[in-house]
Amino acid sequence: MIERRRREPRGRERIKSDLELLSLLPPDSEVAPALRAHIEGGIRQLVEVEDVKRRDPFGIALAIVFILITVALLTASFLNGGWYWWLTVPAAVTGIFGIAGLAQDATKRTRDERGRPTAE
Repeated sequence: MIERRRREPRGRERIKSDLELLSLLPPDSEVAPALRAHIEGGIRQLVEVEDVKRRDPFGIALAIVFILITVALLTASFLNGGWYWWLTVPAAVTGIFGIAGLAQDATKRTRDERGRPTAE
């Protein structure tokens, strides 16, 4: 899988960098109240998102794809016979990943801004 890193911070990292900017501003700055209001709004939104239990649709779709691959491999194994029975090994591996992923992502849980489950 290719991972692309963002240069712009998001979520908690963005709030932390905004707080650092606020601490660097002089106390009599005209921008400080607006930046403080922006930071407080970001924190409020972050807390609201984390308090809501939700599912991860991307994880659910990926788990379903793994399960469909498992079904296709098992079908090919049973219909063709002969040495095709070896297809049950990769079918078992993809089936385990599919079932585990579906169990994790279809369950409603509190999640962080990236969709990963948080400790409750």
